[in-house]
Amino acid sequence: MSGAGPDWPGFRARFPALAGPGVELDNAATTHKPQAVLDALLAHYREANANVHRAGHRRARLATEAYEGARGRVARFLGRQREEVVFTRGTTEAVNLVARGYLEPRLRAGDVVVATELEHHGNLVPWQQLCARRGARLHLLPLDEQTRVVLPAALPEGTVFVTATRVSNVTGTIVDTEALLALARAAGVPLLLDLAQSIAHLPHDAATREADFVAFSAHKAYGPTGLGVLAGRRDALAEIAPVSFGGDMVVSVSAQSATFQPPLGLEAGTPPIAAAVAFVPALDLLDEAGAAALRAHELALLEQLLAGLGALPGVEVPGPRHAAERSGAVSFHVRGGDGRLLDPNVLATLLDLQGVAVRAGFHCAEPLVRKLGGPLLRASIALYSDESDINALLTALPEAIAAAD
Repeated sequence: MSGAGPDWPGFRARFPALAGPGVELDNAATTHKPQAVLDALLAHYREANANVHRAGHRRARLATEAYEGARGRVARFLGRQREEVVFTRGTTEAVNLVARGYLEPRLRAGDVVVATELEHHGNLVPWQQLCARRGARLHLLPLDEQTRVVLPAALPEGTVFVTATRVSNVTGTIVDTEALLALARAAGVPLLLDLAQSIAHLPHDAATREADFVAFSAHKAYGPTGLGVLAGRRDALAEIAPVSFGGDMVVSVSAQSATFQPPLGLEAGTPPIAAAVAFVPALDLLDEAGAAALRAHELALLEQLLAGLGALPGVEVPGPRHAAERSGAVSFHVRGGDGRLLDPNVLATLLDLQGVAVRAGFHCAEPLVRKLGGPLLRASIALYSDESDINALLTALPEAIAAAD
């Protein structure tokens, strides 16, 4: 499938969770972890279990060096500067930090915040709530019949902020974020990109390198849970007012005031030290695979999956028709012999009984999923996915459909 490129079976062998039976096609929710990540977690707790930045003893120095080294590693992966990386507890916290700390102090009644109809709740609900509090308006860019974002010639009058996912977690639709960046620049407004579903799938583009803010989670890129990244231009990060307060984040404190400076000024309390340290080997793995080779590997699997689903009676696949316009995830409805939609939760359970793990439901994107006709089954691939995984799903699905019909 991938010619003389990376050793995909060798990569797969590095993931202990895949050694047993079963097919893992719920990777958009979270990815499995390579042995190197598990080793790094254990090594940190065994050899450098201390808090960072304050103490002077050996373990504290080791912890601080490793934690700040991880910040630098993330910056290199993104093509940004070390001071432009803030560690959070996930994509959702990163988005909320920008919503509450950056935009809320600036947002006025009647202002417009622009997002898209593809958004995950994590990049929709924070802006909904913010607009409701401030009397502003949330404008969602519409989709065409293949769930591609329809970009306007110019942003709506009154737009003060733009945000978008780079890839839909439901349909895998890839957003033209470079065009969106151009629209934001033309309007002179900031742009935040949600990279949760693209960071481990697509090569970086100009928008991911140049957007005012980007956010993603480590656990969707083979790293630990509980770690997210907010990266942004240094001047933009400097304009975020902290929304959580505590130790470690301060430059100085008096009885009545405190001063802060990013990135530490946006990291209140004990940070996710072990998770940050253990994320480094996950990034090393992604770089070893290579973004272009990984994209080619993924495209072959997406083409196989789309063709196979398209050949099954009763299966309906919303989203782009061509794999080249997708990344990661493919969701679908199944109709029974009488034309009614079969319950995706029942189908997912029946598939699980055959050893195939997929996801069912609204996928934390309820407005989009309702627009597409209701709860869906979703199969999503990862670096370690291969043709046998897709074949297993396509073989098991007709049996599940027959049992559910």
